[in-house]
Amino acid sequence: MVFLILCVLGTIAYVANFARWTLAARELALKTQEANVHNYGLVEPTQKTLAAKFTDSQGRMLADPPASADQLVDPPTLVLAHIADVADEPTVPWGQFEAYLAKATGKKVEDVIWTNSPEQIASIDQGTITMVALHAADTPFLVNNYGFEPAAVLADSGGIAGHKMDLIVPAGSAIATPADIKGHSLLCTVPSSIVGYRAALVLLAEDESLRPEVDYFVTWSMGQKQSIEGIINKQYDVACVSSDKLAHMLKSGKISPDEYRVIYESQVVPQTTIGWFYNLKPDLAAKVDQAILSFKPTASDGDESDSDDSDSSMAGRHFVATDYKNDFQLVRLIDNRFEPRFDAKTKEIAAAAATQPAGN
Repeated sequence: MVFLILCVLGTIAYVANFARWTLAARELALKTQEANVHNYGLVEPTQKTLAAKFTDSQGRMLADPPASADQLVDPPTLVLAHIADVADEPTVPWGQFEAYLAKATGKKVEDVIWTNSPEQIASIDQGTITMVALHAADTPFLVNNYGFEPAAVLADSGGIAGHKMDLIVPAGSAIATPADIKGHSLLCTVPSSIVGYRAALVLLAEDESLRPEVDYFVTWSMGQKQSIEGIINKQYDVACVSSDKLAHMLKSGKISPDEYRVIYESQVVPQTTIGWFYNLKPDLAAKVDQAILSFKPTASDGDESDSDDSDSSMAGRHFVATDYKNDFQLVRLIDNRFEPRFDAKTKEIAAAAATQPAGN
């Protein structure tokens, strides 16, 4: 009888220890999965809003001007910090625009290249930057923390100049929907790219509950062209690419529509948005707004791109008014799922990706 009791007690102890071990192993696995996802910048959804120092009386998701007139600024020089031109993307002849802005406002205008560096971010509070023209993907951070007022987005004769995120697969692939990506590898460009990386991770997480390095794997191409060619050559399962780059390669004859399939296309992500900060004197802000929306450039000052990878033209280039609350929904969704200023981590990831053999 004693032996039987000891056996029963031993069995209970074993089962209890096994259960504890199983729970501990399961908890460790979940933590490992969370760490893997977090390493790719993706975090649990966080509704990022205006900083506590701002008010939003109109429900625009943008900061109200200061209530006190002595907090408004009316600088003698407007400092415009704008993103650098990229050869294969629509651009703005900034010299023309700044001359037009100076005439419209009666102010001197100073040109600065926007690098999105911590030093430039800090200079906003110091009042040394008046206006910013930046990629739409970086807009929510400035809106919420520095009172940025995105007034317009770049457009051309075809509409808003921006990108859609396309998920493409080789022709004949069994992958037919984003849900089918589970268990496969997703080819991305670089970690800082919104349509070549971030949009895909966010939309797969939001719509399909798929997580990087848990439900699918991430590989890197380091460029849009490389990603598209990798799918055409059937080296990869699926890639997230820019719709306009895909269209350009089709138009140039470099690829054929029967060599791939698009299984998903996102909303457009504006390329460039421009605006000022909440404490700019209202009558000056109105003049700036009018100048932005009425500017019509000409292709006469050498700003036209000669790149073979660019089919953009200066003709029709202009800014159109934007509604941050409605037009930036996808951009905000992506921003809510990525750590603030995730770009600080991308060089390390990109450097590691560059060592991967082509085709991995």
